[in-house]
Amino acid sequence: MIKKDFIKSVTELLKSNAKVLTFVRIPNSGNNRNYFFLENSYELNELIDKSNESYSITVFKTINELNHGLVTQDFIKNVTDSQIKDSFETELLIINNTYEEYQKNGYTEWNVVENINELKEVLIDTINKKITILSEPDFCNEQNMFHLYVPDKYGKSKPGASY
Repeated sequence: MIKKDFIKSVTELLKSNAKVLTFVRIPNSGNNRNYFFLENSYELNELIDKSNESYSITVFKTINELNHGLVTQDFIKNVTDSQIKDSFETELLIINNTYEEYQKNGYTEWNVVENINELKEVLIDTINKKITILSEPDFCNEQNMFHLYVPDKYGKSKPGASY
């Protein structure tokens, strides 16, 4: 997708959603995968403007959010009880950061859990922090995402020298 179309599509999506799940992959970086939520078109434009050439930005059109809020002992009990009852049918993604924190820190904190024990461990480690728990998005479903490789100054995406 070209930059102009990407911005237009994500801006339209933001008009009907309070936030959109965003995944940024930074090539040739040790900490190269970042999840966070964008909440407005200003953040979207700033993300693109501050990203280096060839960064990969994916915005998901829909997500399956299971829970969000401040992690407390009651929150942990409610979440783990519901997961025991419903059982794990997919991996869960736990996001700890906002776009603002991504820009401030240059990375995000997030986890993927595959079972109830991992879920409890991550929740205990994030006590007193705000998190969002969702089913891990399907990266094979291209119909559910907008994707952009940030172009260079000539408008070219993924130039050969970037990899």
